[in-house]
Amino acid sequence: MFSPQNNYARTQTLQSDKNPAFVIINKEDYFQKMNDIPNDTTKFPKITHNPTDSITKKLNNLTYSIHVKGRSPKFPKLTGEYTSGYAFGNIKRHKPGNFIRPIISQIPTATYPIEKKLNELLTPYILNTYTLSSASDFLDILRDFPPVDDAIIASLDVESPFMNVPINKAIDFIPRRSY
Repeated sequence: MFSPQNNYARTQTLQSDKNPAFVIINKEDYFQKMNDIPNDTTKFPKITHNPTDSITKKLNNLTYSIHVKGRSPKFPKLTGEYTSGYAFGNIKRHKPGNFIRPIISQIPTATYPIEKKLNELLTPYILNTYTLSSASDFLDILRDFPPVDDAIIASLDVESPFMNVPINKAIDFIPRRSY
């Protein structure tokens, strides 16, 4: 549960989402908005215990079995203390209602070292053909095309895409599409 750490300050200064500006918001409003996110049980099931130790054990068993079979690459053995990730949020200043874009840091989690290794292995295979690194890249592409009278440029926005994707379906879909 999120709560104000400093009872004397009534406001919180935060960096806004998709904007270099800062937002001043009432702390109670910020913490209420942050608490509303994990309390939505349609997106986040309640858990009754901290799964960190069992996740660490499963990952170590999995990486050990990969090493025993002599397969590459070598994944790191997970040692030390791990905790659950922590959340914070950036205010969506560009949207009415001052919604929050939740950000979950995975750095203190047991999965993070494995994620780093997988990222290192998979990055060379990601095609950049259909991705843009900035809005100015997009504008450069538009400038190169001749004007078309009936052309339409549209912008689509998906509300909280990572929180609204059914995880089990996504996990099932990815291997089927990859292979």
